[in-house]
Amino acid sequence: MSFKIAVATSDGINIDTEYSKATKFLILNVDDEGNYHSEGYLHNYSISIDGCGSCVGCHGGCQANETEFLWECSYVLATSFSHRITKLLNRIYIDTLEVNLPIEKALPKVIAFENRRSNFGKNLKTSVWVPPRNATEEYVPQNDSSADNTNAVTEKESVQFSPAVSNRTGLTRVAVASSDGKVVNRHFGHAQDFYIYELRDNLAYFLEKRSVQSCCNGGGHTIDSFNSVASVISDCKAVVVAKIGQGASSFLENKGFEVFEAPYLISRVLDKIIKDRLLESAA
Repeated sequence: MSFKIAVATSDGINIDTEYSKATKFLILNVDDEGNYHSEGYLHNYSISIDGCGSCVGCHGGCQANETEFLWECSYVLATSFSHRITKLLNRIYIDTLEVNLPIEKALPKVIAFENRRSNFGKNLKTSVWVPPRNATEEYVPQNDSSADNTNAVTEKESVQFSPAVSNRTGLTRVAVASSDGKVVNRHFGHAQDFYIYELRDNLAYFLEKRSVQSCCNGGGHTIDSFNSVASVISDCKAVVVAKIGQGASSFLENKGFEVFEAPYLISRVLDKIIKDRLLESAA
């Protein structure tokens, strides 16, 4: 799975800068084969968006801060991070790694770590079936009484969702905002990909990934941008996101979508939706 890494570097060769002192970050894109290339530098500065609080979207207001400009990255490498910055980055699902090495020596370690984590996720037992590429055979579900699959989402990790009654009762598709197809880890306004699942026979079947133009580019968002995203997932009954503003949530509900705010493993969220019959036609 491809992902991006932000590096605090003064020379493009060494990881030699504290996060708080980095004026720019080198962005490296790692592909599915573990190869990486530079996408150039991303500058570290804040931009206030005047008037954003009056538009629909990010929690009634939107202000780029010292971490959100890196929201597309999975990792940030720097010589040190403050506790506060680490918490802010973790909230938007970015891992922090304190490193003082040449980039070419650090990157293989990070890639190996990501591969181990990805492979672990593939071994989790779940009721979600993702078909192999070019699959032609029909899936025959297997009995699974594992404890991991019994309590899909614990009470502590309860799914938060809007109680609006959907008028899309004939549909059982769910659009999930995710960057990797494993975890619900995208704010609705930042989502560029939605993973589409169909719920039937008490299972969730992966259908496809659909790409959209994120509707909160640089903090600005309009009704047209929300309509554009909604049109791409218009055949879905529900939208699952890591976070969503009240304005965007109301917009989707008025369009007939159920809205779930659930930043957890996709498999567990879908299990919860199915087992608790959170969608009328999901059982």
